[in-house]
Amino acid sequence: MLALAVAARGVERRNTWYLASDQFAFLTFAADLARGTVFHDPATLDVVVPRANPKRTYDALAQTYFWQGDKLYSRYPPGFPALLAVAGAIGGEQAQHALNPVLYLTILGVLGWLTWTLVRPNDRALAAGCAVAAMWLLLLLPTDVHLWGITVARDLPAHLLALLSLLAAVGRRHALSGLLLGLACTIRPDAVLYGVSLGALFWLEGPRLKPLAFAALAFLAGALPLFAYNTVTQGHPFAFTQGGEFRDVLAALLTPRAAHAQAIGFDSGGAFRVGNLWRTLPDNLRHLGGAFGWLGVLTALGVVWGARVRRPLLAALVPYPVVALLFYGCWSHPDARYLAGAALCLMPLTAVGAVVTCRWVADERRAAAWRALAVLGALVVMGQRWLPGGMRLPAIGPATLAFAMSLAASALLPVLPRIGAAARRLVPLAPALALLGVVLVRLIGSTGGRDPFQASEVERARRTLGELVPPGAVVITSDALGRPAENIAHYLGVDTFYLSELPLLRTDHDKAAILLVMAGRRTFFLLDEDRAAALASLRTMGGLRVVDRRRGGDVLDWFVDPRRAPRGVVLYEFLIPEEQRKLLRDFKGHVEGEL
Repeated sequence: MLALAVAARGVERRNTWYLASDQFAFLTFAADLARGTVFHDPATLDVVVPRANPKRTYDALAQTYFWQGDKLYSRYPPGFPALLAVAGAIGGEQAQHALNPVLYLTILGVLGWLTWTLVRPNDRALAAGCAVAAMWLLLLLPTDVHLWGITVARDLPAHLLALLSLLAAVGRRHALSGLLLGLACTIRPDAVLYGVSLGALFWLEGPRLKPLAFAALAFLAGALPLFAYNTVTQGHPFAFTQGGEFRDVLAALLTPRAAHAQAIGFDSGGAFRVGNLWRTLPDNLRHLGGAFGWLGVLTALGVVWGARVRRPLLAALVPYPVVALLFYGCWSHPDARYLAGAALCLMPLTAVGAVVTCRWVADERRAAAWRALAVLGALVVMGQRWLPGGMRLPAIGPATLAFAMSLAASALLPVLPRIGAAARRLVPLAPALALLGVVLVRLIGSTGGRDPFQASEVERARRTLGELVPPGAVVITSDALGRPAENIAHYLGVDTFYLSELPLLRTDHDKAAILLVMAGRRTFFLLDEDRAAALASLRTMGGLRVVDRRRGGDVLDWFVDPRRAPRGVVLYEFLIPEEQRKLLRDFKGHVEGEL
């Protein structure tokens, strides 16, 4: 309960409403689903690129959507946007931004529940200590899992469903396990990798056809929305919208029709290559190693204990991290978000290693030399802050410090005859109590600040920029200013493009601006003070009116990151005089007549 309370305080304060490209895509898709369609309105794209090749697939909406012919659809699966649509129907915008904090708290509880379930058949006290320690580790280890709990991202619900699938499999509820994994795949299709852990659990039970058949059929039922979305958007149930990342692999494996759907030409994709393994895998391993630090030794001890004492623990938690590291090692770049599931699986093993070690040294039958060695090692770790810089051990984080405290306390119990016998019963809770102590110290010393962009800041920005940019207008901006396009498009409902995005549509900002103004759309440029020269060519076609300027922290009211605009930003409106418009219309009609 304390872990949940601390986590709730953290995610409420750090929950951010500032959107990046993924968050914008999920919320846009959710709005489309709420309107009863999976497609987005391409009307503005039709103006900007009037001669688009209908056979080509373009990256659109900050590379989060695909545009082909008259279809504009999300590159992401429908599972998470559907959750956002339901949350929006229940509680509006507030509920959509509260969804992931709630899921983070849920996954914290499920992690403890899964740990308890896996260890309990051997020892309830051991299971209780491991479960609580695993929850505190999620809060303390710098694995970045919390980042997906403070913003609109799809990772947590996918991993939550996958962990629930493992929990169901441990309880031998095979159909439920398959169904939950299928639902996880509608959010992140790569959640299917958890199938290796399910397979290991099924194998421990002994190969039986009936449970496997039920699990497989339930999986297909759970994944049905994903296959339906693939069919509606690309004409084939296995033509995944993110399949472009695997186009080189899928083209060789799938049927000709599906392979063709994956191989349609567009600019992004091709990120998955086996050749990336030797570059990306070491970086991913370094991230996990840096996050767990010296506690990685405890993770290994947890694996050893599971292999000797509790094999279902090993089967449920080890196969997925191994396969995930290899799979995401083939990606073009390392990314902590891809390792969230691996980190979640390793935390219970680390907790088991910590509790088992403390129990081992607290055993009065243990030789005094072992206890002395444990106390000495713990004192070295706890005294790191007073050692000279060259003598300090690397990767001594707060979680490692907490374990050192619990290890020293456990080792000293046998030499305290009056209180040792009674306190020894609490040894399984020693790591959790030490972790709690470290967290409380950090809370007392923290400022408790909030994220600088939450609901109140959104409302102020809506009013401020909305007074300058009317509905139906179009804004062209720069990704050097943070992510203003996604935020303007979502919170103001104004179509927005990045300068760098337009070449993907086979056009540029000059052509786009002229076509938009000619179509009757008021067109604005939101740029850094230093980028005014980029608009010089437009002055030959019309005029640029300075609407307003902003500097410092005030730029956040225009959805600009203040750290990315130290000299301030300018909002221009591009205008074409009526005489010039008439000349352009006449020229356009003449050219079309010649064609």
